[in-house]
Amino acid sequence: MIQALYVLIADSGLCVLDRKYGQAELDPNLIAGFLTALIQFGRELSSGNRVHVIEFGEFNICLSLKENIIVAGTIDKTDDGNAAMAVLAEVNNEFVKEYTSVLENWDGNLEPFEKFKAVVDNLTDMGRASEQKIIVPLLKGKVSPMSVRLGQISQRVFDVAKMCKGKLTARDIADQLGLPEKEVNKSLHTLEDMKMLEWKEIG
Repeated sequence: MIQALYVLIADSGLCVLDRKYGQAELDPNLIAGFLTALIQFGRELSSGNRVHVIEFGEFNICLSLKENIIVAGTIDKTDDGNAAMAVLAEVNNEFVKEYTSVLENWDGNLEPFEKFKAVVDNLTDMGRASEQKIIVPLLKGKVSPMSVRLGQISQRVFDVAKMCKGKLTARDIADQLGLPEKEVNKSLHTLEDMKMLEWKEIG
């Protein structure tokens, strides 16, 4: 999920709003230092609404820059980065639309931004907007090489079955075996028909 979201003023480096959704223990000082670096990075970006993803330990940090506003979100590595970036861009657009005039003569008071927290909660679905449901095949029991010799399953089905440990997607299995994904799916269907396979949700 989106563990935390920050709205920053690029030229001053001030964080005017933040929302925390996850349970991750993030060192506030470490985050603050990293966000300061993001401000410098943001200044170097070309104009327009740009979105970037940076690896940050166990998480990824996505950021959207529009005009003088940076919206940064810390997301789980299992999340859908494209979904997260789209949400951050939307938050940024709404913030700029709502507060451009306020920021022109801003006196440093954070109170005007409090009501925007509800908008952020809605746009991010309370941090769940970037969640990606990943379904992986899990073999029930074991397959024996004897099954291949007896003609019960093909060598390809056997090779695919050995990879079904509840951690790899069909695409991952295809990549590791060097097979077309559609061939892997055929083998998975065969295992399903034999009642040897179940599907598990991870991420």
